[in-house]
Amino acid sequence: MPSPLPANVSFYITKREMNSDYAMPTLEAASSHYELGYMLSGDRLTITPDCSYALHAGSVGTMPPFIYHRTLPLSGAPYNNYLIKFTPDFVRPLTDSFGPHILDELFSQLANHFTEKMRGRILLYFEELYELFQSDSPYDKFRIQWMLCDLLLAVLTNRLPAQSPDGSGANSGPFLHRTPLTPPIIDAVYYMEQHYQENPSLETVALLAGYSASHFSRLFHAQLGKSFSEYLTRIRIRHVQDLLLNTQKSVTEIALETGYLHTGNLSEQFRQQTGMTPLQYRKSYTYPIMPS
Repeated sequence: MPSPLPANVSFYITKREMNSDYAMPTLEAASSHYELGYMLSGDRLTITPDCSYALHAGSVGTMPPFIYHRTLPLSGAPYNNYLIKFTPDFVRPLTDSFGPHILDELFSQLANHFTEKMRGRILLYFEELYELFQSDSPYDKFRIQWMLCDLLLAVLTNRLPAQSPDGSGANSGPFLHRTPLTPPIIDAVYYMEQHYQENPSLETVALLAGYSASHFSRLFHAQLGKSFSEYLTRIRIRHVQDLLLNTQKSVTEIALETGYLHTGNLSEQFRQQTGMTPLQYRKSYTYPIMPS
């Protein structure tokens, strides 16, 4: 479980600097507080029973209580962020003014993206809240409370609309699962995300999930709407996209790094997924585009 807030603590903010390969070891869910995080750097995938989504530098992730989730890296970029935890009582001025549903509305969109100008303004909120939290002025709790309420409204009113799952760009919407994922399937997807370079077999992942290959295959397709091999290809192509746009590595080097034995196999699957060759894709974009 995420670390709970200590007794009599209703607000907490930390600035985290973590290894680029940090991955949550288990499914976790908060039970009594909300979480709000600003990505300073890094690329992260979050898997929940209902959807999977990506966060990049400048994104704000929200997480209400009782949603089990796991996160893992999408790239080798350092993972740094501000993380706020707060209880519902701490933002009572906001809920008293607009009703308790405002938190439901805000936290219904777990991945929040903004224009470049607005990203800077949102970051200033986190920076000032962090500075205030470090001080011992008797007035700072009051200032933090109202600034947090203002930050929540800024996120709610300025975030870009989530696009459909097949949208492109940094504001791609979450990939909605066909049905809620069961914990064994979440663990299986998590394993695939971490070991895609090894081209794990259906039988290997089924064994880890505790099912026969045939039963696992049916469950996987029923919950994710894709076969095991289709989903594994999707994972590998997403990492190929990241390497094409964020490194100068050759297509051959990228093929080897993402588990393709032959460049031709990578190019064929890449064209099927994106409609262009890897080099065409690299030339077409000047900023990362990764499906959630």
